[in-house]
Amino acid sequence: MEENKFTTLDDLIELSHKNYLQMLKDNKLPELLRAIGLFPDQTITNDVLILSQNPNATCVKRMKEWNFYKRVVKKSEKAIKVVAHHIENLNQDYTDERGNTYSQDLPKLVYEVGFVFDIDQTEGKEYNYLNSNKENVAAHFEAVKKALEMTAKDFTFEYTNQDENSKIDWENKVVYIKDGLSVSDVIDELIKDVSKILLTTRKNEGLENIGDLEQNCVIYAINSKLGLDLPNYDFTINNLTEAGMKNFNYNLQKIRSVTKQMLSNVESAIEYAVRKLDREMELAEKTQQNYETEKPRTKRTRTRQSESEVENA
Repeated sequence: MEENKFTTLDDLIELSHKNYLQMLKDNKLPELLRAIGLFPDQTITNDVLILSQNPNATCVKRMKEWNFYKRVVKKSEKAIKVVAHHIENLNQDYTDERGNTYSQDLPKLVYEVGFVFDIDQTEGKEYNYLNSNKENVAAHFEAVKKALEMTAKDFTFEYTNQDENSKIDWENKVVYIKDGLSVSDVIDELIKDVSKILLTTRKNEGLENIGDLEQNCVIYAINSKLGLDLPNYDFTINNLTEAGMKNFNYNLQKIRSVTKQMLSNVESAIEYAVRKLDREMELAEKTQQNYETEKPRTKRTRTRQSESEVENA
C-alpha cells in the first residue's frame, strides 16, 4: 500500500495527523471508534495508522507475540507500521536530535517505528482469545454483568420495579436498573450507565459542551468490540474548525481510556468463564473415559467368578 512508503518516525506521525483530520472531515469517526474498541492497547495515532494501512484489521500484534501463540506471519505479508515505544536506562548523558538532554541513569521513553500484523496475515494454531462476541456475552451474562458493575467503583447496583430502564442516584452512588429486562437490555443499560459514571468522574479534556458525544463514542467502541448492536448515533463533527478537530483528539484519549477499562474487565470475565467451562468439560470427559475404561474390567471379573462357581458345583 502507498502508506508503507513512510519509513521514518516523523513520516508516520505526519501521516497519522493528516489522516486523522481527513477522517473527521469525511465523517468517519465511527470507523475510528471501531478501531479504538478493537485495538484497546494501541494509541489514537496508531489506530489511524492501522486503518490507513489495513482498514479490515481486527486483531494486531507484533511478530514475537504471534509466535508466542504458535502462529507465524504468512509469506509476502507486509507489516503494518505503527509508532512503538519502550523504556531505556541511559548509561551516559544523551542529547537527541531535537536538543533534548537526558541525564545518565535516568529512564528515557524511546519512540521508534514498530511493526504489527493482523491475525489474517498469520497462520498456525487456532487463536482462542477472540471470545468477545455477542454470543459469549449472552452465554456468560452473569460474569459480564458482574464485571461491568465492579468497573463503576464505589457504586452499587439494584434491580427494582420502576418505569425507567435505569437511573443513577449520584448522591448515594446507586444505579437502579429496571427488573425484568432482557439480557441484551440489561447489558445495554450497564454499558450506558457505567460509561457515564467513568466519564463523569474523569478530568475534562479536549472540547467542552459536546453533550453526550463522549458517552456515545464509548458505547459505540465497546459495542463494536463485543459484537453488540451498534447504536444509530449522530457522529457528525465535520463542522468543527481544524483547531477544534485537533482538540477533539484529547476527548478521544479520554474515550479510549474509559473504553479500555471497561473492555479489559469484560474480556477478562469472559475469558475466565470460557476457561472455567473448558476445564469442567475436560474433567467430565476424563471422568467418562475412566468410567468406560474400568467398566469392561468389572465385567470380566464377574465372568471368571461365575465360571469358578460352576466348576465347584
